Amino acid sequence: MTEALEPDLITALFAKYGVSAMWTPLASTGVANRIYATNDVVLRVATDHPDGIPDARTESVAAPAAHAAGILTPRLIAFDDSRALVNRPFSLWERVHGATLGGITLSNESRSAAWGAVGRELARLHRLVTVCPDPDGYLDVPGDYPDVEWFLAALVDAGRLDAGTAKHLEASCRELGEAGPVPDVTFTHGDAHAMNIMCDEHGRLLALIDWGDAGWSDPMHDFSSMPLDVIPSAVAGYEREIGRRLDAASRARLIRAKVISALDHFVRHPERTLDGNALRSFVSSWFRL
Repeated sequence: MTEALEPDLITALFAKYGVSAMWTPLASTGVANRIYATNDVVLRVATDHPDGIPDARTESVAAPAAHAAGILTPRLIAFDDSRALVNRPFSLWERVHGATLGGITLSNESRSAAWGAVGRELARLHRLVTVCPDPDGYLDVPGDYPDVEWFLAALVDAGRLDAGTAKHLEASCRELGEAGPVPDVTFTHGDAHAMNIMCDEHGRLLALIDWGDAGWSDPMHDFSSMPLDVIPSAVAGYEREIGRRLDAASRARLIRAKVISALDHFVRHPERTLDGNALRSFVSSWFRL
């Protein structure tokens, strides 16, 4: 990852866009940016992680489209890919004062309410963002589904998933994949996990942040980065916003996307504990969401 920047350089990056206030480093919850902030402005500088530059470019077009549509997200003040001061793109954002949902402790009721609000905001995103100018092709383009059998085999071979659960998940993914094609793609955030959601100390939703994976995709994919146990709350919020229940095909695509995302996550992070029973139970109860 890119080393911490020299203080004089950080000051110069702020100053280029007329920001002269005192700044301080902020802890980053991801690997794609170094973050610094004044009381009113946040500076994000892409790192040399493979996702750093692509994500910075993606959010430079995605976040303004979401903000213009009235979605809760910080306003982009400036995006600079000139490399005149630093050999990385950087951006300045209006600061939202709060904490990430993944960084605060809430009661079960407040946590469920917070995720319900996230679901409602995602429904608004999917409905309200109908255009996003992207002349340079920065938005993410969804690819084919990964090879579920390979993920499962890798986890079984590593002793992290029992063969019976793997067989059940494989059959379920196959069945869920028969739900049919996506009727309409929508504008999606692409990475709605707990560290990309800003709340106040009581769990009131303030903003969706980090739009580096945004693009036009199946709206159900926006549930795939959420913890298993909060998806029902998020779905309930989503359904309240759209005024109807998700149909069976949408729920099937949601669950399949979540299972594949989880398998990919645990293959990439062998140090993390995989609860195969929880994943299997989630799949088995998908129709009750």
